[in-house]
Amino acid sequence: MDLTVEKRRQTRTKLKGYIADIADGHFIYGGMVEDVSLEGLRLNDLPDKFSVEGKRYSIVISGGPDSPCYKLKVAPRWRRKNGILVDVGFNIAEAPVGWKTFVQNIMPKLKTVSVEEDDHCHWERHTGSSRD
Repeated sequence: MDLTVEKRRQTRTKLKGYIADIADGHFIYGGMVEDVSLEGLRLNDLPDKFSVEGKRYSIVISGGPDSPCYKLKVAPRWRRKNGILVDVGFNIAEAPVGWKTFVQNIMPKLKTVSVEEDDHCHWERHTGSSRD
């Protein structure tokens, strides 16, 4: 049973064709972006030696040569073995306005429950309610 899905507070949206280079100051790892939410993301296909213990990472996400790149600061929340590789869930600690706008635009249209201010940019928290 995958308890990480049950603990999520926000809806995540699948993201196909996006890759991530993640650095800890010493090493750079490559992975695939599986899904994103307003406050987090999940990477697949990271090497088994990738550590989630007490580190903060810089990550660059790209959807290909014609898409913008986004640089974020993330903190690992969980790690799950996937064969010889690992999947890792991250909390987003810092993100540019462009990333926040990108995520809001790809998220399913959900009911807004509150608004918070972050770095001079308003962004909304959503619920899965289908009632408007």
